[in-house]
Amino acid sequence: MKSTEIKTDTCIVSKDKNGIIHKTVKPKAHLDAYHIKESDEIGFKLAGGKKALILYDARPDFTLTHNGMEYLHKHLLSKNRIASAIVSDKPGIKLLGDYFKNSKPGSPQIKVFKTMKEAMAWLITFKDGGRGVTKEELRNIHIQPKKKPAELKRPEKVKPKEPIHGSITTCIAQVEVDKNNIAYKRILRDAHVDLPSLQKSFKETVRFLGQEKRLMLYDLRPHFTITDDALEYVVDEIMGGHGIATAVVAKTIGVYLMADYAIKIKKIKSPLKVFTDEADALKWLAKQNN
Repeated sequence: MKSTEIKTDTCIVSKDKNGIIHKTVKPKAHLDAYHIKESDEIGFKLAGGKKALILYDARPDFTLTHNGMEYLHKHLLSKNRIASAIVSDKPGIKLLGDYFKNSKPGSPQIKVFKTMKEAMAWLITFKDGGRGVTKEELRNIHIQPKKKPAELKRPEKVKPKEPIHGSITTCIAQVEVDKNNIAYKRILRDAHVDLPSLQKSFKETVRFLGQEKRLMLYDLRPHFTITDDALEYVVDEIMGGHGIATAVVAKTIGVYLMADYAIKIKKIKSPLKVFTDEADALKWLAKQNN
């Protein structure tokens, strides 16, 4: 049972009988730093100005600006919270949990869950100065054990051929090369990217572009879905490994997290940056070629 709900343009904030602050993102919300800060301040007031347990319902679709992403990083590690649980089945949000595993010792704990039940069970262990949960206890909270991801297979090597200008359309994206030799890969609207389709598309793209490394621009603005194993393949095998530099144009939190994870955790070798505007992405790519 929740207390009085406070609604903003992008979020619904409330406090339940356990003192947990709930923040539910509204469907199709577009979050910037202002809106995230607004919900943060409301939650702090509902908690009586004290440290609180925070539960984010991030299941609805939403988009996030770059400054919103930067604020979110600081927001989730704020000293005004005891711990934060995030509920989402989006692969990009799951990367958030992996990203914050590398936070400094003593930082508030952050965990991503698939269900509200799991998230609530975890947060309640922190009540009244609780110590949280051990890894063993956390496994017992989960309704289903996490399955080991399928072993990733590298795509079949493609015989080099002369790169061509023009475009092709794979099962998940349109690929084209402009007069400046920049390769564009634009995700098809409502594409569902699983590992087989990703590997097939990657193979066709390499055949089309040839083995020469290029400046790459990925347009991920249209809506699409991606499976966990395909997401791992993108980070481990594609990001930063097949271009001089890679610019990604997107507005969703998942893409920002994927890029952060690839850069800061996986330590990819070539430059990678996310933009909300394609013109800015092209300007940045032009500088990387010098």
